[in-house]
Amino acid sequence: MKLGIRFLIVLIIIAMTSVCVSASDTTTKFKTGPFMGSVDLGMICNDLNISKPMQGERLSGESYTNYHLKMCGVSISLTRLDEATFNSTKTLGSSVADSLLLSGADKDTVVVYDRKIDSKPGAVGRGYVPKSDSILFVANFDVSPKTRGFIVIWDNETEMKSILKTIKVTEAA
Repeated sequence: MKLGIRFLIVLIIIAMTSVCVSASDTTTKFKTGPFMGSVDLGMICNDLNISKPMQGERLSGESYTNYHLKMCGVSISLTRLDEATFNSTKTLGSSVADSLLLSGADKDTVVVYDRKIDSKPGAVGRGYVPKSDSILFVANFDVSPKTRGFIVIWDNETEMKSILKTIKVTEAA
């Protein structure tokens, strides 16, 4: 009888441990400048590196601030224009394609899709980069009329899909 009770207790402990492990949160939260965000990478990520904001000016004269962060192999940039709203003659899809081509992707392997990201207009693409023998995944999306988000990841389509479905970015006024 004692052996049966001990066995039952061990089974309960094992069951509870597996529930706790499977219920672990894989959401990574971040704050940089006026932005707060979260993303589920599909794994626990304790490697979050937030760079200092960088200010610059476009050829058009528009001033901007770029907020950049890296987490477990994923690069996210948030570019906020200081005075004007994004007024681009290019679609987000063509911007993604240009980014892939400028990164050295073979033009015959570049594929781009328009899709909502964080419930906002966006695009995602992939292309094979022969120099690194890798597939580059790039996405960009509107965060607000003044801010555009940009995501880069190498060789992990599953993780990119998870990011596209779960990224949330809010911007303080």
